[in-house]
Amino acid sequence: MDRPVTPSEAGVIRWLLDHAPVGDVSGYRLRPLEDLRVVGGCDCGCSSLFFGANEGHLRMIADASAVYSDGQEDLILWGREGEPIWLEVVVYDPRTPHPFPEIANLRTWEQRGLELLER
Repeated sequence: MDRPVTPSEAGVIRWLLDHAPVGDVSGYRLRPLEDLRVVGGCDCGCSSLFFGANEGHLRMIADASAVYSDGQEDLILWGREGEPIWLEVVVYDPRTPHPFPEIANLRTWEQRGLELLER
């Protein structure tokens, strides 16, 4: 697999960098996200995407959740040297896999906590 990132995928990555950064992510904003290429995905059937070689030291650069009516998935964006390398989609129930998340499904951990408290 080697294809351009879709506008939806770039939008999710941008949302993660804007709303759920882990530390200083300013170096990850220098290159247009629309220039990313998807070079692979996970074999388990989740929506995880690879934008580069998943080797060497990666740093968590964003962490959030995607919420659906039937559950949630966690999204962790990993990078190296200013380049997003892997968007990990953590699926907790393999019986309910979801398509690639949309921005409307995304929540910061703070938002997720407030939603759970309101129940």
